[in-house]
Amino acid sequence: MNIYKIILSLALFGLLTYSFTSSNGPKPKVYRDTVYRFPPKVKINNPSVSSAKPKTPEAIKKKIETAEEDRIISITSTITRFKVKKSAQKLYAYFADTFKVFRISLGASPVGHKTTQGDNKTPEGTYYISYKNPKSRGYKSLKISYPNESDKQKAKQLKVNPGGDIFIHGLWWAEQDPKNHWKDNWTRGCVALNNQEIEEIFNHTECNTQITILP
Repeated sequence: MNIYKIILSLALFGLLTYSFTSSNGPKPKVYRDTVYRFPPKVKINNPSVSSAKPKTPEAIKKKIETAEEDRIISITSTITRFKVKKSAQKLYAYFADTFKVFRISLGASPVGHKTTQGDNKTPEGTYYISYKNPKSRGYKSLKISYPNESDKQKAKQLKVNPGGDIFIHGLWWAEQDPKNHWKDNWTRGCVALNNQEIEEIFNHTECNTQITILP
């Protein structure tokens, strides 16, 4: 009889213990379907990938030319050499470790090398400044040593007069616009600047300074 009481007591104790732990213990996890909502796609700009169209050689050239013209600089020492780009109507004056760019007017027939007196062409080639004239018709001027030996030989073959009197000079007439004179090629083959510019160049140039004139 006692054994039955003991078994019954143990059974009741176990039942009560299970009920207590079930009501107070951690509840089992319930897994439910989860809907993941992603944020809308955002377009990220990649700085390494440009959507702009590639620049054409003409656009790049124009950008370079604009940058050259925007150089605000004064000539502070003796000019060591000149370079003329006829197609761009520009004169480059090199000094120290830099340069200054000037807008220029050329001969009235600017395309091609000068071969004959009166052809209104600006010569092409390598020359030097042979002398300086402080009282020029074009305010002040620097004589370019055209014709050189090559020009003379060619003129001899063609049986023509190669001409001469090619200068870097200022303006001829008081009514000429010093800012816009270069918009028209009006010289007889010379390289023209405004008077303020030739003044600056004149004061910093010595005879025998090289000048290269390119097409």
